[in-house]
Amino acid sequence: TAGCMTIKRPCFLSIAQFVLVILAAAMFLLASGTIPANFGWSFPSYFSLIFLLCAVGCGYFAIRLSDEAEKQRALTHMSGRPAVSEAEFGERYLPSDRAETAAQLRTILARHLPIDLSRMQPGDRLVEDLRMDALDSLSTVEFVIEVEKTFGIKIPNSAAESMATFQDVVDYVSTAIEAKTA
Repeated sequence: TAGCMTIKRPCFLSIAQFVLVILAAAMFLLASGTIPANFGWSFPSYFSLIFLLCAVGCGYFAIRLSDEAEKQRALTHMSGRPAVSEAEFGERYLPSDRAETAAQLRTILARHLPIDLSRMQPGDRLVEDLRMDALDSLSTVEFVIEVEKTFGIKIPNSAAESMATFQDVVDYVSTAIEAKTA
């Protein structure tokens, strides 16, 4: 997405996250006042608030780096593939009777994942490859709800849990639409 920092070295993200978590913990301990008191250090009381705010800030940036690392993992998985539009996606990768459904599903999925899906393929796993659960813990539930509303179908939890790849979603939705119209 525009404006997002792209870091080519995931190990840098992991190290930066670790450092921020350690800093956050240290700031929290300093804010508590017990550690400084044990060492005989005396700080004005407002320092506790400053240390606490620094701990919150470090924690916030550690979470942001974690999100960026998940985006990078998903984008790395899709790198080297040709970028295709939603319409081209359906036509290129799926049978003609499922192409339109696949295009609509990819559009819906794109609203629930903060990454560019133009290089996605039907065999991509939603959790392991596209990092759906890691990028937004509610994205899976929201995706299923929007699919149900868009296509006028019901997806039981057991069926949703068995859909590992995007192809699985296309197949289930296409079959449910066919059953509904029959």
